[in-house]
Amino acid sequence: TTMTVALGAAIALPRTAGVRRTRVAAAARAFPTSRIAPRVAISSRRLDASSVRLQASDNPGQAPSLSVNDENAEEPALSPRPKPTKKPDEPVPNPPLRVAAFLAGAGFLESSYLAIEKLTGGEVTCPLTGCQTALNSGYSELFGVPLSAYGAAAYFGVAALTWWGAGMAGNEEEKDAYQRARVLTFLSTAGLAGVSSYLLYLLAVPLGGAECVYCLTSAAISFSLFAIGLSGVNGRDFGKAAPAAFSVYIVTVLSLSVLLTDDSSQANINSLKLPYAAPVIEAQSTSYSRDLAAHLKSVGAKMYGAFWCSHCEDQKEFFGAGADIPYVECFPNGWERGTPVASACSAADIQGFPTWILADGQKFEGEKTLAELAKLTGYEAPDPGALPTAPGLDASSQLDSFLSQ
Repeated sequence: TTMTVALGAAIALPRTAGVRRTRVAAAARAFPTSRIAPRVAISSRRLDASSVRLQASDNPGQAPSLSVNDENAEEPALSPRPKPTKKPDEPVPNPPLRVAAFLAGAGFLESSYLAIEKLTGGEVTCPLTGCQTALNSGYSELFGVPLSAYGAAAYFGVAALTWWGAGMAGNEEEKDAYQRARVLTFLSTAGLAGVSSYLLYLLAVPLGGAECVYCLTSAAISFSLFAIGLSGVNGRDFGKAAPAAFSVYIVTVLSLSVLLTDDSSQANINSLKLPYAAPVIEAQSTSYSRDLAAHLKSVGAKMYGAFWCSHCEDQKEFFGAGADIPYVECFPNGWERGTPVASACSAADIQGFPTWILADGQKFEGEKTLAELAKLTGYEAPDPGALPTAPGLDASSQLDSFLSQ
């Protein structure tokens, strides 16, 4: 009889501690027992077995069992599973926040000084002429409050923030708070940089290149603070905070461009204050102009004017320095918005400058030549030899002085 044994093998080689045995259980069908032909299908994985045993079962109806022993194989050492490597933490930046606090404090003092002078109507001390131009322009106020007052508040906030952050540097327990302080410094100084950028544009373009020392100093402080704030963020923080800082900068510039407008006529009138200062007459008087001035005074003619009036100054230039013009100043104490004219000018109902009023009440507005004034008042020039001569003011003495130089 022929017995065909069909063996189906499932081989597993677990590499667990202390076990190195592989068993193959096969099911076989029994046929006429003339011969036994074991067929073993083993996977491509190699087995180092010491023996293969075929044992027939006592029951004729059961299939034999096949066992493969791997008793002599050595147990290899277990290789540990590699652990994922953790990226090293970026070094924590250490920006000079104390320096930033002192810079912001200097900006606070400067802005406070400008705000006080603006509110009280005073004049700032400035080595250049552009300071007062910038401070009196329509761009110097926002909602009726000096722009420098907003700057003082912003500098104070940055000074407090950076001083607080500097106290946490190097403290591991306050590492997260220190990171927030550095990021907030970066964002707040981006806003200061935006303000200074727009104000520099105003100085250069709308104000015609006005040289304002305080404005330039404030811009230098703002950009220095921004540089310190930028140095306080590492690569990871910068990737998160940069879009927000850029947005703060752009929104600040656009907001100022909309809110700050130059209503120069109204702003200048409201803030302008002129102390009294008599104009300097450059022309030299002559014997004729001095005698005509004396004649006008004797007949009761008067010239009403204002020290800030350019036409009044031109009228005085016709007479020249040294001529005693019968002049009435309508703003002897200076001028600012709301200042009334002098009582003499109010009584004479002066509407413009200069205004000549004769003794008989005739009123003539505007500049008048010496010949017109002589004709209006009936002045006749006397003999030139009889005219009084002031030392150094007649033509001959001026000529001698010129030739002697």
